[in-house]
Amino acid sequence: MPSAPPHSPPPPMSARSPAPSNALSTRCAALDEHFAQHVVPSAFGPLAYRSAGAGPAIVLLHGIGSAAGCWLDVALALRDQFRVIAWNAPGYAGSAPLPQAHPRADDYADALHQLLTHEGVTECVLVGHSLGAIVAGAYAARAAGAAALTNRSVAIQRLVLLSPAQGYASHDASQREAVRIRRLALLDRSGIDGMAAERASALLSDAATPAMREWAAWNMRQISTPGYRQAVGLLCDSGVLLGSTPAMPVDVRVGSEDTITPAASGQAIAQAWGASFGLINGAGHACHIERPAQVTEIVRAAAMESGSAKTESAFA
Repeated sequence: MPSAPPHSPPPPMSARSPAPSNALSTRCAALDEHFAQHVVPSAFGPLAYRSAGAGPAIVLLHGIGSAAGCWLDVALALRDQFRVIAWNAPGYAGSAPLPQAHPRADDYADALHQLLTHEGVTECVLVGHSLGAIVAGAYAARAAGAAALTNRSVAIQRLVLLSPAQGYASHDASQREAVRIRRLALLDRSGIDGMAAERASALLSDAATPAMREWAAWNMRQISTPGYRQAVGLLCDSGVLLGSTPAMPVDVRVGSEDTITPAASGQAIAQAWGASFGLINGAGHACHIERPAQVTEIVRAAAMESGSAKTESAFA
């Protein structure tokens, strides 16, 4: 059984962390009460995740600048029908970093498989946001063949990619290195708190409310330095389209105001994989924070459709 800490307060404040507003304090309390964090063992250390509800499983993978808590609104809207599981990727919010010096997408997929099999998940709809889409794509590709760390399989019924990051593996070495240097220089200069202060608003549209911006920054502060360094390596050295075309149905959705992974990028993925494509009106990159009702309906529809899907592929 997973262990659940009695309380998951905001991380300690530093000189770069503003005092939480009443709205943020209320959100953190709701997070603890309704979307609690649990910790399970893995081959490389603890893996943390949040869960809510019961029923068919929906698994949510966050982006490079966030953590499981970012899915709070979506999870609360789905919990009456589904079991919602949102992981904290290795190196994020209570999850140990991966042991590899330069982990690949397959290493993250193995970690995800350990979490899901530990929790008894045998089938799910898999949702990846931004960098989470690379992990989701790797998991789906691995479903076609290679062995994981256990002999139990997880059937991926449908894949939903929200504002997916393509990754930079197809770019030349100088471009990949420039991205790596830029992202790590910000981390080294500002630390996690400073990075959240500088970068969180870029995840949202100009119309986002102050509460949304504060929530995006809080989630960004859940990153650990080792975990972020590994995730930057994943972004620079991996590509969502490098694996085989997923055997299961795929849906791609992008915020209409997303300037980080704009519509053209999402359309290229959808075209390559024969996936459905659509825009989330009014949303920036962090669509699940800015337009949670729209994202909820996208995920709900995918889960309902997956019940009659003929094609599934099992990660094993």
